Amino acid sequence: MIAYFIKMLVCSGVLYGYYALALKNNPFHRWNRGYLLLATVTSILLPLLQFSLVSAAAPAYTGPLVTVYGYMTNTVQQAGTSSIASRVTPGIYSLITLLLIANMLRNWLMIKRLTRQGEQTNFNNYLLIRHPQIKSTFSFFGNIFWGEELTPDSEEGKQVLRHELEHVQGRHTADKLLLQLVCAIFWFNPFFHLFKRELAMVHEFLADKAAAAENAPDEYARTLLQMTLQTKRMLIANSFTQAPVKRRILMLFTHKANYTLLKKIIIFPVLVLLGFIIGCQQDLDLQSPVKSSAALLNASKSSATTSSEEVFTFVSDPPVFPGGEKALAKFLSRNIRYPKTAQANNTTGTVSVKFVVNSSGKISQIKTEGKLLGNGLEEESMRAVAAMPDWIPGKHEGRNVSVEFHLPIRYMLNYQ
Repeated sequence: MIAYFIKMLVCSGVLYGYYALALKNNPFHRWNRGYLLLATVTSILLPLLQFSLVSAAAPAYTGPLVTVYGYMTNTVQQAGTSSIASRVTPGIYSLITLLLIANMLRNWLMIKRLTRQGEQTNFNNYLLIRHPQIKSTFSFFGNIFWGEELTPDSEEGKQVLRHELEHVQGRHTADKLLLQLVCAIFWFNPFFHLFKRELAMVHEFLADKAAAAENAPDEYARTLLQMTLQTKRMLIANSFTQAPVKRRILMLFTHKANYTLLKKIIIFPVLVLLGFIIGCQQDLDLQSPVKSSAALLNASKSSATTSSEEVFTFVSDPPVFPGGEKALAKFLSRNIRYPKTAQANNTTGTVSVKFVVNSSGKISQIKTEGKLLGNGLEEESMRAVAAMPDWIPGKHEGRNVSVEFHLPIRYMLNYQ
């Protein structure tokens, strides 16, 4: 999860940086609205992308899966600081998320109460609601909650009504709820909060443009200045007096942008590059650089005999551990010891050890593959492999050859 969160932060940071440099304060508001929504969804989904540029074939020879058990008492497990941290941290994270979602639900219930208790006037496309507690006009889905500062029949009231109708017809409330939910779940990501703020401004730009279309922009700007009050408003609603008003007035008089097409299409190569970088991050764990001293010693002893030999992945007679697979499993079970550090940190999983059985039957080129588990599991696995006796070498076309071999070792913990 930590790796996913880091990738998500990087992805959302890059996408917001592009928006701030190329799209922000430009008059193509519908494009910006779609971009901000897609950038949010992309930042969540793109870190899940994983692919490898190397199409590695499945290993030809794999030994039996050997399971190593570690035995611990429940008291030891409870005393481990890592176990406590592993529960406290998700607990705090979940608590903050639940509080934020609860605040959303509280605002929603307040709006429902205003709808139920207010004076309702039904129109074709919306429902106009009046209530003494409504101090400033705002919209929520198909409802327009009218404040007491204006009457709908006045000239300014008609402009405000046209503004809120654009919010209703554009379904801006759904956008705000989506971003509110994303910010509640991923509250630690500052870029999602920036996406939410910018999307709210784009909604206002769209509504201002629609309201000013029937009047001169300067007249609407005058109304906007008069109506901008410091009023308490709910974040999930679309309020006419939403700040900052300066950007909204400037956008009323901005009709052209330089290099419009270039600013829009440059995101596509950026997305491809970002997906390539994030998706290929999984390849960093394909080979573990960790080697135990025993494995290094064994590899150095046999390097002279294997450096000039071709390593086969398929031969007519594969190499065999003396006594067969049962003897191999028995040897590893007796020689592998579950690292105490791994037990203390509750580290479990499967380590895949890759090595070469050379033409003399000796073990060389020991390394691990796959995700690094840590806490000594890789070192212990390679130490045990390096301690194995000579194998019966593999043969190909009647001669002894070096053969690649893979051995999975699974570590599990039993609590008593």
